[in-house]
Amino acid sequence: MGPDIIHILEMIAAVIATIIAVWQNRQKNDAIQAKEEAVDLIQFARATQWETEADKQDLISFFDPADDRVTEAPDTIPARSWKMNDETKKWVVCGHSPEDQASLLTQIAEAEQQRKVSYLISVPGCYYEIEYGLLKGGGKGG
Repeated sequence: MGPDIIHILEMIAAVIATIIAVWQNRQKNDAIQAKEEAVDLIQFARATQWETEADKQDLISFFDPADDRVTEAPDTIPARSWKMNDETKKWVVCGHSPEDQASLLTQIAEAEQQRKVSYLISVPGCYYEIEYGLLKGGGKGG
């Protein structure tokens, strides 16, 4: 073999070695990046879990009558647990004058806007106790 062929074979071997080195370096960098992303995901999952546990404790505290740590409905509570449905509203205003009906509906709307779960509404001669959007009790009298 001539010296030119040896040089060509050496160059081909050097190019192949360079390609292998670049490929291995790229795989190493991809593995490092994947590891960093996995660590970030683990940290995010832990933070999310902590936040979820805190939200859960707020919900339990809100609905527990003996615990007054959380007195305003957290954002995670679905509206159906503190809003009165239309059928109950119709029942509450039934038999009242139009002015009293408007007053009762306004009181309900204000309580729901404040996200109250327990409140009283009244008109002259009558009151209703509302809890979690349901009619809990009431009475008539002076």
